[in-house]
Amino acid sequence: MAYGDYYNSCDDSIDPHYCRDCDNTTEKGRIRRGGWLRHSAYAEIMTDPTDPLKWEAAAAAGDFIVLPELSGTFDGGAPKYGIGYGDSKERYQGSDFVANIKDPIYKENWTHYRSLAGKSNWHFVYLTETQLHVSGVPVTVAPKNPVTENVDDDVIWESEVKWFEFFTPAPHDAPMDIFICPPAEAEVAPAMAMQQEPALAEY
Repeated sequence: MAYGDYYNSCDDSIDPHYCRDCDNTTEKGRIRRGGWLRHSAYAEIMTDPTDPLKWEAAAAAGDFIVLPELSGTFDGGAPKYGIGYGDSKERYQGSDFVANIKDPIYKENWTHYRSLAGKSNWHFVYLTETQLHVSGVPVTVAPKNPVTENVDDDVIWESEVKWFEFFTPAPHDAPMDIFICPPAEAEVAPAMAMQQEPALAEY
């Protein structure tokens, strides 16, 4: 929590507003992919969240777990207000944020979601169409695996992700190549063997 945001009220300036999109595009919805970032790696990642090398290093150290295929929503935040002073009736303190994500990989990910329950040192990373967002504080995750009576429905993981911070996470251009499912070992081994196979001698 950045307490300076709350108490430094001497500067009443605000940043400019842009009336046109320089790329002439709009960002499309749905949380499409995401991940979990360990708190100890957060500061380094946020020096440049667009740098794929930083994400690769965090993943190699076990500090970043990618969720390559999701379907989800983000509520944009529910503002919280505190008592005001002087002529101000109240003052903005921050917002409660909630994301709901769905993960179709069921059986294999039981241990993953079980390990998330009760943890309080992981930030939530989520991607929309092209933009990456990282919660400014660690989140609380409540996974569940509901089963309906419809025989055609899939059993999937549904997780509610909650946190409180002063303002909504900033958008950054996403390093999309990081947020993919790594190839299985069975796929990697033949490829490596082909690379290592000596070239045939020419006669």
